[in-house]
Amino acid sequence: MSEPAPVTDPVSATISPHEQERLRLEALLQNRPDQRELQDKNILKSTSLAPSLQSATAQLQKAQLGNKLESKLESRPDREELERVGILKDGKVAPGLQARQEELRKAQLEDSLEKELQARRQREELERLGILKPGNIAPGLQAKQEELRKAQLEDQLDKEIASRPTKEQLEAKGILKGDA
Repeated sequence: MSEPAPVTDPVSATISPHEQERLRLEALLQNRPDQRELQDKNILKSTSLAPSLQSATAQLQKAQLGNKLESKLESRPDREELERVGILKDGKVAPGLQARQEELRKAQLEDSLEKELQARRQREELERLGILKPGNIAPGLQAKQEELRKAQLEDQLDKEIASRPTKEQLEAKGILKGDA
């Protein structure tokens, strides 16, 4: 071990090197973190267990974590399933090109939908073909409107049937001939 450098401080000159080292160590001990702080930083293990059980507990926790990880890995979906549900993209395309491929697919879909919308029949044609009912009534109310129309027609028919002439009245007017 090398000799300490000569001390130029008059107070330090009277203290022996051994005493200087003791003072330095005392200062370090006063500034060291406490046990709780070391446990929070995972430098020290919890002291709630006996020291002889701490290593066994650590090994058990590590084994349990390994088992849990292995279980999760075994039950994870395969690549084809992840591609099918859209989590992973097609593995045949370079990752740098996958975003561009997705943009292109969306643009093609948008173009296709726009083409379909342009080719669809107009409302007037659908009304003429009987697919839509004429008028400016909401589609949700069209069924109720049709039910009302049928009920009105039924009421009208009931009234006309109730007011029709009897067989005798028709015979008296000469419209029907009596039984011969």
